[in-house]
Amino acid sequence: MLTLDTLISSAPDRLRRTGQVAGEGDRPVAGVWPADPSSVPSRERGWRDVLAVVTTPSLGEADIRALALAGAAALAVREPAPPGLVEAAGRHRLPVVLADPESCTVPRLAQLLADQAAAGARRLQELLECAKQLSSAPSTAAGVLRWLARMAGGQAVLLAPHRPPPALAGGLTLPAERVAALAEGTTQAAAVDVGEWNVRLYALGPVPPYDVLAVARARTAGWPQPVTEAVSRAEALLSGWLRMRAAADGERAPIRSSVLQMLMAGQVLAARRAAHPLAMSPGVLTADEARVYVIGGRAAYRETLVSACHYHLGDAGLVVGCPVDERQVIIVATPDAPTEELLRGLVTRREGFRLGASRVVPLDGVAVAHGEATRALAAATSSPDRYAVFTPDIELVRLLPAEGARRWAAGVLAPLEDWPPGRRAEWLDGMRLWLAYGPIGAARLAGFHRNTVRQRAETVGAVLGLDLGRLADRIRLDLALRIEELARGLGPAHGPAHGAAPRLEELLADAGVRRWAAEYLGRLDKELVPTVIAWIESGLRTPGAALRLGVHPKTVAARLRRAEGQVRQPLVSHPAESANGLCGVHDLALAAHIGQALSLE
Repeated sequence: MLTLDTLISSAPDRLRRTGQVAGEGDRPVAGVWPADPSSVPSRERGWRDVLAVVTTPSLGEADIRALALAGAAALAVREPAPPGLVEAAGRHRLPVVLADPESCTVPRLAQLLADQAAAGARRLQELLECAKQLSSAPSTAAGVLRWLARMAGGQAVLLAPHRPPPALAGGLTLPAERVAALAEGTTQAAAVDVGEWNVRLYALGPVPPYDVLAVARARTAGWPQPVTEAVSRAEALLSGWLRMRAAADGERAPIRSSVLQMLMAGQVLAARRAAHPLAMSPGVLTADEARVYVIGGRAAYRETLVSACHYHLGDAGLVVGCPVDERQVIIVATPDAPTEELLRGLVTRREGFRLGASRVVPLDGVAVAHGEATRALAAATSSPDRYAVFTPDIELVRLLPAEGARRWAAGVLAPLEDWPPGRRAEWLDGMRLWLAYGPIGAARLAGFHRNTVRQRAETVGAVLGLDLGRLADRIRLDLALRIEELARGLGPAHGPAHGAAPRLEELLADAGVRRWAAEYLGRLDKELVPTVIAWIESGLRTPGAALRLGVHPKTVAARLRRAEGQVRQPLVSHPAESANGLCGVHDLALAAHIGQALSLE
């Protein structure tokens, strides 16, 4: 609704306020009527918000009091105004608008009011035209922001929490601390003077971190009612747009996750078929090779990071929130896309975020590449720029005596030989997930209830005669599965060997294996080794290790994070029920056992 200030701004040379009533400029004006209390305006609300035009000097204090009680917006009085009338209006808190003789008539003032209403309707129509762009090009709100900047006579930008701020005219630099507070949700709105500008900031969006709308006007221009009305309308429109965009992206998230799961299982054709009807990431799904990136950071920012990666990578990347660790984002991208530079930019702009990258792999090798990127993410912990690319190490299973290792693995898994091949393969694949990600993570990846995953793990452990609650037995199963997988990858000539199986200690006594263990432990700073050993001996429990070492649990946790970066493998689950890559502990424990720093018996 129009206000007194809006009406006066339409003819500032002919109208002015006396300013004797606090806040009078913000009073709404819905119509114009002669100032005769006995002649009530023909509208449902009577005198409420109506400008009463004084046409005769006989208006008394009782009439003024009646108009004030009836809710009139103000008195319009011809200049020079009778002092007694102005004083009486002030006593009853009824504003007075002074007008020149030509303008102080009901038709003239009504015309001014109608002209302002028509101008407001035109502004609204222009905004609605701009709003059409939000549906035709939903990735940008440039049209609405241009409209708002024009209405404000200044500048308007929408700051996304995952993108660098756009360049602003007039040397304007937005206050970073205020913008950060709004994005975090600490406050919902703020106003600040920056040089010659007065800037108003608004937090928009469904959940933090919020987008921030910044509207700037010259400090001397003020914020008249048409401008504040334009800001309010644009704010409401942009808020709705952000909510709808977040909802649409959320609806597609399970499909993207399913496509990633198919790629992880090597089902490239099925992934392409699932993604094609939705035109989802055609750039990467039609490529022959890909690279996997994993971003680690705060869980509260994950959806924002997913949105940012979508925005920057477009069709060249498949972006999925990790189904196991809610702090991680997985990106499968084409090798030739400028993905690395874009993702490193996203990571460096936020404290506490890390980025790991795999090597380039065939598209059916995404599962291997994900493991590489996860290891690189652990290495990024100790990197100054919080970024690391996977550096291939010589795997322990490749150093074990080949024939003896296959016989030993076949002996560990022998009780499962009588199972139907399909059931055996499915259950052992499930055990690989269970060992790597824990029961919750494995359940999410396999699509089972976690109780089903636990029951299967208990069944496999019982059949194999292993107590999978013990780290030593989990390591035996993990090592056997890795040896079997390596042999399968080398072809039929390297299938399960027959004959007497050696003991594990005999395999680990090989000179090459001992050199591997020494090199592996040699990556750790000397002061970290006792902490790591105490932690393993305490059942991977930080409080127990802290008690053994006589330090605070946070000290142990900090040392383990350093150790992760140095051995370039994840060790600690985040959180415990959905660990990502727990097999890193197995290599560390084996290296310590081979080096006689730890006993796994």
